[in-house]
Amino acid sequence: MYAPKGTPAAVIEKVNGALKVALKDADFIKKQEALGAVVVTDARLTPAEHKKFVAAEIAKWGPAIKAAGQYAD
Repeated sequence: MYAPKGTPAAVIEKVNGALKVALKDADFIKKQEALGAVVVTDARLTPAEHKKFVAAEIAKWGPAIKAAGQYAD
């Protein structure tokens, strides 16, 4: 999940708390997986850890994407 830049920390914490509860629900996980979603249940559940993950993915895949001349609009 993502929120707009500048979203108050209290709002982020509340939404993140609700997300953590949902990700403990086996039925929720099954429904998401049936839709083709990859359900994250590791350290990336916190906003800070997810940000680290995204930065690492950009560092890993960015050079290959740039070399291929591909860009997201």
